Amino acid sequence: MLDVTKIQLFDKIGLEPILIEQSMLNDCDEFQYHNPKQGPKELRELIHNDQHSNCLILVDALTLHRVKMKMPDELKNRIAIAVISPKDELNELNNCQDQLESEDVIDILEDPVSPSRLDILLKRAIIHFNKSDEVNTLKKELKEQKHKLQKLNEIGIALSSERNISKLLDVILTESMVLTSSDAGSLYIVEDVEDSEEDPSDYFANKQLKFSHTRNHSVDVPFKEFVMPISPNSIAGYVALSGQSLNLPDVYHIPENVPYGFGGRMFDEAIGYRTMSMLVVPMLNRNNETIGVIQLINKKHSESVKLSDDVVTHQFVAPFNKADEEFIYSLASQAAVAYENQILFEAHKNLLDSFIKLMADAIDHKSPYTGGHCNRVPVLTEMIAKAVCDSEDEKFADFNLTQDQWYELHIAAWLHDCGKVTTPVHVMDKSTKLETIFDRLETVKTRFELLKRDTEIEYHNALTRQNEDPKVLEIVYKERLEKIERDFEFIKTVNIGGEFLEDEKIERIKEIGAQKIVLNGKERPLLNDDEIKNLSIRKGTLTDEERKIINDHIVITIDMLEKLPFPRNLMRVPEYAGGHHEKMDGTGYPKGLERKQMSIPARVMAIADVFEALTAVDRPYKKGKKLSEAMDIMGKMKSENHLDPDLLDLFVTSKVYLDYAHKYMDPSLIDEVDENKILSIAPKMMEERKNVIV
Repeated sequence: MLDVTKIQLFDKIGLEPILIEQSMLNDCDEFQYHNPKQGPKELRELIHNDQHSNCLILVDALTLHRVKMKMPDELKNRIAIAVISPKDELNELNNCQDQLESEDVIDILEDPVSPSRLDILLKRAIIHFNKSDEVNTLKKELKEQKHKLQKLNEIGIALSSERNISKLLDVILTESMVLTSSDAGSLYIVEDVEDSEEDPSDYFANKQLKFSHTRNHSVDVPFKEFVMPISPNSIAGYVALSGQSLNLPDVYHIPENVPYGFGGRMFDEAIGYRTMSMLVVPMLNRNNETIGVIQLINKKHSESVKLSDDVVTHQFVAPFNKADEEFIYSLASQAAVAYENQILFEAHKNLLDSFIKLMADAIDHKSPYTGGHCNRVPVLTEMIAKAVCDSEDEKFADFNLTQDQWYELHIAAWLHDCGKVTTPVHVMDKSTKLETIFDRLETVKTRFELLKRDTEIEYHNALTRQNEDPKVLEIVYKERLEKIERDFEFIKTVNIGGEFLEDEKIERIKEIGAQKIVLNGKERPLLNDDEIKNLSIRKGTLTDEERKIINDHIVITIDMLEKLPFPRNLMRVPEYAGGHHEKMDGTGYPKGLERKQMSIPARVMAIADVFEALTAVDRPYKKGKKLSEAMDIMGKMKSENHLDPDLLDLFVTSKVYLDYAHKYMDPSLIDEVDENKILSIAPKMMEERKNVIV
C-alpha cells in the first residue's frame, strides 16, 4: 500500500453495505467512510479542520455538475470525484464534454460496481492524491525558489547601492540568514596583517580573518571584533583557505578525518545556546581569492521559534539543504563583488581626498597666507550648509543634501582656490605697493640716501664759495634734509596701502618722484614710472594688472576643474567652486552670474569665502578684523546685493558665525555683534542700484 495521508470518502450515491464490507473500505486505514446524509457543510468543515486530509466524493452522473458547482475553490486541489451511475445516465454524461474533461473527476464507473472494481477506484484515488501532493510540494518549492530568486535579485540591487562598508556587511549577513531561515550567523573578513609584507606566490601570507559581524535571533550574544589566523584547523579558516563551502548537519559531531573542528562549545555553554547545523560559504572575488566567509547557523523549520534549549533545537533545527548552498554561494559571489567594489570606491575616494589635500598643501607651501584659507573655507562652508539643511524656514524647505551631494560640496570647497597654484607668489602675497619678488622700498630708501648725499655735497660746495652766508646755507641744508626725511616717511606710509589715497597725495608722489639724483654718473628721477604707478594705487597694494592676475585664479580654477573627468555625482564641483566670487546682482566675476543663476551651495561658499577672508589674521596686507567689523561689512554687502540676504540672515540666526569664531578666530578679535542691525538691513532694489551706478 502506498504511503498517503488520510482520505475522507463521502458517499453521495449510497453504496450497498455488502459492497463496503467486501472492499478496501472495510479494513483500510487510509480511508474514512462518510454516509450520504452528511452534506457539503460537513465536508467543508472536515477539510478545514484537518489540514492533512484529502477527500473523495462518490456521485452519480445526474448530480455531478451540482456537486462540482458547490465545491469550495480553495479546497479543489484536495478533492477528487468519482462518478458511479447506471448505463442510461452515463450515456447522457457522454455528451457533456466539459464534465468528462474535468481534472477533478478521476474515474467513471457503471453501476452496479463490483468490490474489486471499487478497490481499483480507491487505489486510483490514492495514486491521484499522492501525485497531487507531489505536484503541490513541487509548486510550493518552485514558488519558494522563485521568491528566493527574486529576493536574491533585490539583495543584489541593495548590495550594489550601499556605500557604507559596515552597513553593506550587515546587509550581507542579514539577507543570508533570511534566505536560509537561519537562527544565527557570523561574517568574517579577510584583511591584511599590519606591518606584514605580501608574498606574490601566497595570497594568504599576510592575511588574517577578522570577526566582523554576528547575529542571533534566540539569545543576546555579546559582540566584540577579534582577529584570528587563517588556519585549516578552524571551520572559517578551512573555508577561507580552500575556497569551498562546508555544510555540517551537526557541528558537535564532525568526522574525525577532517582537519577542522568546532571550537565553540564552551561559548555555547556560556550563552545558553546549542549550535547545530552550519553552512559556511566563502566570498570569492573576481580573481577567485577569498575576501570573506559567511557562516550560517541552525536552519529552522519555523522562523518565530526561539531555540531556548537543546530539546527545542533538536526539534526545530534541520540541516541546510542543497538549495541553501546554491543560493548562499550565489549571494556570496554578489556580496564579494559588492564588498570589493566598495573597498575600491573607498580607495579611490581616499586617493581623491589625498590629492585635494595635496593641492591645498601645495598652495600652503607656496603661500602660507592662503594655505589657512584653503583649510578653513571648507569647514565654514559645510557649517553653513548644515544650518541650511536643518533650517525650518520655508525658504529652504526644498533644500537638502544627500551623502553624495555632501561629498560634492566638500570637494568643491577644498578646491575652490586651486587656480592659485598658477598665481605668482609676489602678486598673491603682495603686502606693500612696491613689493615684487622683494620689497623695493629698500631700493627707494637707498636713493633717498643718495639724495641726502647730493644735498650734503652741494652744501659743502656752497661753503667753499666765499660769496654766501654759511649760516643761511646751513639752515637751507637742514631744511632740505628734513624735507627728504618727510618725503621718505610719506612714501613709506603710502607703500603700506592701508588707507584710501586721495588725489593730493598722488600728486605729491609724482612731485617727489620727479626729483633728480645722480647714479653711476648718470642723472635719473628719484622714482621710476613703475614705482610711481604702484605707489599711486588708491586702495590696497595691487595694480589693476595685478588685480586681474589675482582675479584670474578663479577662471583658472574653473578651467582646471572642468578638465577633470568628474563622475555624475560630482559634476557640480566646478560650478560650486567657481561661484564664490559672484555677486547676487551680477557684478561679480568671472561670469557675472545673478542670484537666480547660482545654486545654494555656490551662494553658501561665497559667504564662507568672504567671512574667512575678513577675519583671517594670516594675511600680509591687512590685519584680521574684529567679529563685529566683519559682520558689519557683510551687512553692507547684503545691502548692496553682493551676498545672498536669506543665507546671510541664516548665518546670523543659526549662530554659525559665532561657532566658527570660537573655533578658528583669535579670541582677542571676538566681540559683541549687533545681530538685529544686520538682520534689519534690506537689500537695495536692483533698479535703485542701477540708478546709483548711472
